Amino acid sequence: MNEEEQKNAQPPVVRPATELVPIVLPEKHQRFYDKLRAKIEAFIREKGVNEKAASYILLAPDLFVLLARLMLDKRVGIQSKAIAGLAVAYFISPIDFIPEALIGGMGLLDDVILAVYALRRILVEVDEAVVREHWNGEQDVLGVITRVITDADNLVGQKIVTKLKDLLLRK
Repeated sequence: MNEEEQKNAQPPVVRPATELVPIVLPEKHQRFYDKLRAKIEAFIREKGVNEKAASYILLAPDLFVLLARLMLDKRVGIQSKAIAGLAVAYFISPIDFIPEALIGGMGLLDDVILAVYALRRILVEVDEAVVREHWNGEQDVLGVITRVITDADNLVGQKIVTKLKDLLLRK
């Protein structure tokens, strides 16, 4: 792993925790989460997706809901909300670097990677505790971020990872 890859693999810098305010996931978001997860699980069963790829694809619903929750949280600044909004829009958009419409659930890999890079940027100004509060996933959210960033090039290729990073860095 070269120096740039090591730098990118490090967990993000996080602000110290502040008092938490509980957020309840609206029912329509919960239904979306359940439907997306069921659709992904069906794709994995039908296509016989390997276990490693499946573990990344199954992060999509958790990451989507996390980003949607951060967009609604009053403790999250406008810039971080914009970044979360961009990532949510990328999930929803039929036009992306690896379109789900053409290759099914495997097309969620670029969405997952963009979401993780977005979270890495969000964690620079949002308390880690706020992000953890909104996380539904079974694994530690910071561990997920580090693992996806470390494996991103192998999952979708360096060219797509670079395009995803560029998309987030546009002003």
